[in-house]
Amino acid sequence: MQTEISTIEKTENQSSGACGCGSGGCGCHSPKTQSPDIDQLPGKFQMIHEGDFIVEFGSGTGNDAVFMSKAAGNTGKVIGIDNSLENIRTAQSLIDSLKLHNVEFRHGDIEFAPVSDEVADIIYCTCVFNLQQDKQRVADELYRVVKHNGYVCVSDFVLIEDIPDGLRKDASSFAGCIGGAEKVDVFMDYFKKTGFTQGGIVEVQKVKLPDEMLEKHLTPAEIERYNDLDSDAGIYSVVLVVEKPETCTAETCCHNPDKHKHQH
Repeated sequence: MQTEISTIEKTENQSSGACGCGSGGCGCHSPKTQSPDIDQLPGKFQMIHEGDFIVEFGSGTGNDAVFMSKAAGNTGKVIGIDNSLENIRTAQSLIDSLKLHNVEFRHGDIEFAPVSDEVADIIYCTCVFNLQQDKQRVADELYRVVKHNGYVCVSDFVLIEDIPDGLRKDASSFAGCIGGAEKVDVFMDYFKKTGFTQGGIVEVQKVKLPDEMLEKHLTPAEIERYNDLDSDAGIYSVVLVVEKPETCTAETCCHNPDKHKHQH
């Protein structure tokens, strides 16, 4: 599994404020849409095939589910999970207005996802992972729910170097999930420990923050380094794609009764 984030081309992300994370995750993962065309799908949805069974951890107000449903087609299925009843109601109203029949929303905690073992061809988790109290538990649930040779796509924020706590707190006003950002190796380890062996980070963008925010916490030299795309300073928006192996080991199998037994 690829773990060396610094070897990937870094670009500047000007839109970190587009992710307004609430209790169930981000309600605005992708731009709002009425009826997206297949050729206009965001890049992360290009891996969807017609007929795929898709689960979204933290489905927010349902905008991404609309994109997924179009890509999966009438023979596919999308299940969105969110712990906010308000988000669920808003998402349901959206798909009702669009007359989509291959989308379902379920109220629940993604640490104990209300779906069966090994049902998903693909699972998406956008700006939600960092908000969780027990990230390892969520990674285990992603592993449990996805099929063998299925894919998990997690979009969130990571660090290569530590940043001041004050800067982290201020940056969280743009995206709440920045508050839970950890070092990239720690982030990757959650998925390694639960059994994913193939895949890695496929997209990296350095988050642009206003200079007036940086000036509150960094020296001029540190600000210059933060804004340098070639440096490891800063906050990074990443997309991780991992594949569940064809077979599991005794330690990683999602049916292993000892796996996280202390948390049940």
